[in-house]
Amino acid sequence: MKNDNGKEIRSFTGAAAPTIQGRTITGYAIVFNSLSEVMMDWESRRRFREIISPKAVSNELIQKSDIKMLLEHDKNRLLARSKQGKGSLKWNIDHRGVLYSFEAARTADGDFAVEMLRRGDISGSSFAFYVAEDGDTWRKDGEIWVRTINKIGMLTDFSIVSDPAYSETSANVRSRINGTAAGNGDYRKRLHALAKKAGIPWTPAEKLKALRDELDRKYPNL
Repeated sequence: MKNDNGKEIRSFTGAAAPTIQGRTITGYAIVFNSLSEVMMDWESRRRFREIISPKAVSNELIQKSDIKMLLEHDKNRLLARSKQGKGSLKWNIDHRGVLYSFEAARTADGDFAVEMLRRGDISGSSFAFYVAEDGDTWRKDGEIWVRTINKIGMLTDFSIVSDPAYSETSANVRSRINGTAAGNGDYRKRLHALAKKAGIPWTPAEKLKALRDELDRKYPNL
């Protein structure tokens, strides 16, 4: 669930989604102790769910980071910034996660963010990060692995996004492979091909067929 240099991206929605009051935009970039939907690690070909531990992020980490608040993780669409803990991007770590807040600048991107949030066209918060060395642990839970992120080594950006990976209120992946965003059609085709190779149902039709095959196997006289 990483790009070539190890950077990972997670997105959140629901109660963690960005909200707007006047020109102040607030949301949770990171949510703690929330079990994600099932994701796929294409390197190891294992299905897993993920939890971000409250220990994964500290005040010290943010204070030493240069965190850019972006639109759609586009480094050319800067909305705010926290450099060594100071700047136009405000943040706070609480029991739920990492809360961000910033005043939208009167720029083209700032006005765009305000309008899209008011219209409801932007519905997700997201962050990009690197896991510290030995900063995660894995355990098996039935057929699914559970990954716990215990320590983040670097935060690179927070973002508001129009296409969070899932609609549930939990940590979910929006990964990039070879710099290709998850919404790209070629990327989806590639994932479908990898899923077929791994024997994982991908499309609704494939999932329905897999369910029917499983029922036929378990209940041949049904």
